[in-house]
Amino acid sequence: MTLYIPLDAANDHPNSPPFLLPSSSPVAHLTTVIQSVLKAKRIAVVCGAGISVEAGIPDFRSQDGLFQTLRRDHPKESLSSGKDLFDASVFKSTQKTALFYRMIARLSSLSSEGQPTAFHQLLRTLDDRGQLLRVYTQNIDALEMKAGLSFGVPEFEEKKMRVKVKDSPEAGPSTPIRRTASFFPTMPITESRLNVIPRCIPLHGTLLTLHCQHCTQSFPLDPQTPLPVTSISPPPSPGTPPPCPSCTSLEQTRALVGKRLRGVGKLRPSVVLYGEDHREGEGVGEAVRRDLCGITGGAPVASEKVDAGHAPTKPRVRAGKGPDLLLVVGTSLRVPGTKRIVREFSKAVRPSASPASSRLPTPTPSPPAANSYPDQVRTVYLNLEFPLPSREWEGVFDVWVNGDVQEFAKAVTSVIESEEEERACKKQQAIAKRESAARQKTKTKPNNAASGKTMAKRKEDVPETPLRPSKRRKM
Repeated sequence: MTLYIPLDAANDHPNSPPFLLPSSSPVAHLTTVIQSVLKAKRIAVVCGAGISVEAGIPDFRSQDGLFQTLRRDHPKESLSSGKDLFDASVFKSTQKTALFYRMIARLSSLSSEGQPTAFHQLLRTLDDRGQLLRVYTQNIDALEMKAGLSFGVPEFEEKKMRVKVKDSPEAGPSTPIRRTASFFPTMPITESRLNVIPRCIPLHGTLLTLHCQHCTQSFPLDPQTPLPVTSISPPPSPGTPPPCPSCTSLEQTRALVGKRLRGVGKLRPSVVLYGEDHREGEGVGEAVRRDLCGITGGAPVASEKVDAGHAPTKPRVRAGKGPDLLLVVGTSLRVPGTKRIVREFSKAVRPSASPASSRLPTPTPSPPAANSYPDQVRTVYLNLEFPLPSREWEGVFDVWVNGDVQEFAKAVTSVIESEEEERACKKQQAIAKRESAARQKTKTKPNNAASGKTMAKRKEDVPETPLRPSKRRKM
């Protein structure tokens, strides 16, 4: 059973899914959920577009989402849905390719102007408190990085790729080349960053980079810094894929030395489209595996300062301890890879049976009572609508918090601030008590000294009794 908790008391209990359990006291149960979040030590978060809508970035599948908007704005393109523009086949049509690049340019502009929402700030607060294990985001806006979380896809030392370099005279026949991990400004690339997992991992790529479809070289796409593509002359027209600067430079060099030309690749956003593999899927998969097994080398907390080019040599490691709470927020859970991650983490956060008891046959559980509320909240789904088909999610979530993501974040933040104020007040009271005791002790010392001097003076004033000569007996 999944407990249904509406953030708005006016919301009626939904008719489906049938395994929803109505809350007899939504306020009390919401307080329990908030306390479960605050008491957790290793929180895993899977989030989607719902956490960024308030920042002005549209979601994808709602009535006013990006898919429906694109379909209405471009009726001549015969789009069954805006989803067609996020399919790998978009590059087979010149018109769709141009439309795709215009859409990406718009999303990039919205992302660069958008600011972290209340939920992004909550993630940062949980990280500062040392409670955040990992954030797996489906978003490509990188607002988590703006909030201060370390961001990117990790590279693991045992996953090094061996690539044969033909154009380098110094390279041997099988020179090991380490693939560049997509660490962004909050996670500088150094040797000490190998096997260190950023706090936030993008599952579907990001708008922060472009990569060449021919040579796979990546380039930063940051509005604050000059882009390599701006040096291309003439500049590409709107909706036209820009040529790769690396391929262009290599072609010019090969032409000078009289070698055969290989062609210039086109740059495309480093986002994962439907029907194609994730370029850094191995790094994402390995990070998930380590988090589930509790062998993760964690990134520094957001409040830890990391100088450019330097990084702590001893990252936090939670050996033998996996996640103890799962938050699934602002996502409709339609992507197969994300659905699998949520299922695996839902299993991992639940206490497992001991080895001895696991050998015994498992008895058939009794049917749940009408008011069998979960004893302990381990998995929370926070969204306006329950994922479909609902039958796939029976037994996965302990609680469905139905309501606005930002309102929930503000409620949790309010409790955190109240606890911090109470803690600071108690600390001030303890300090005041110690200072008062110290003052009392200081006042007592002079009084003791004065009484000692008085006693000494009295002894001096008493006249000494003269010694009488002893009388001798007459014999």
